[in-house]
Amino acid sequence: MRRFVFVLLFACVLSSCSPGVAPVGEAEYSAKIVGDWQGTVGDTYETISFGADGRFEAKVRSRGFISNTLGQGVTGAVRGTWTIKGKSIALNINSAEDERVLNRATSSTIETFTPTELVVQSDTGATSTFLRSLQL
Repeated sequence: MRRFVFVLLFACVLSSCSPGVAPVGEAEYSAKIVGDWQGTVGDTYETISFGADGRFEAKVRSRGFISNTLGQGVTGAVRGTWTIKGKSIALNINSAEDERVLNRATSSTIETFTPTELVVQSDTGATSTFLRSLQL
């Protein structure tokens, strides 16, 4: 859980934009990030929802066939608030199932942002890619 939070909060993966998909302009980051995103960081699968009210909720679980198909690998949820200034996204955690990350704050740099892909980089250089979840 601790690894997830640090990677999520510092997360980033350097990648190029999908061909034909225009990047989101920096001035639109706060509006366009709202919604549900999913990605894989190390051995954890995570989802994060950014609300228009400045709140977020992230859920993490271990990867694996049973975990991914039946949801039995759920390892926790993290909640708090988010802000974006320039290319920096800051997360302030005010609720977590793992006490080691409770009341912590972190930030990451947005490297790539399209309507369907968000790539962020941590202060340590770790990268993660999140894809927008499709609503069916």
